[in-house]
Amino acid sequence: MDSATVVVTIISIVTAKGCGLLGLWLRLRWRVQQELARQRCLTGALRAAGAGGRLEVETSGMNGQLLRMRLLTAPAGKARGGV
Repeated sequence: MDSATVVVTIISIVTAKGCGLLGLWLRLRWRVQQELARQRCLTGALRAAGAGGRLEVETSGMNGQLLRMRLLTAPAGKARGGV
C-alpha cells in the first residue's frame, strides 16, 4: 500500500466513527429534551393537584411510553379545607 491509500483509509475510519458518535450524541440530546418536557408537564400537574384537585395517572410498559393523566379539580368550597 502506498501512503495515499493509508491516509484515505484512516480518514474514512475516523469519519465513520465520528458520524456514529455524533448520531449517538444527537439521540441522547433528543431524549434529554423529551424527559425535561415530561418532567415539566408532571410538575405542573402535581402543583395543580396540590391546590385541591385530584390527579389520576396511568402508565404503560417500558417500550410503549404511554402516560395518560387526568386532572380533576375540587369544588371551590373543598379546595382549601372549606365547608
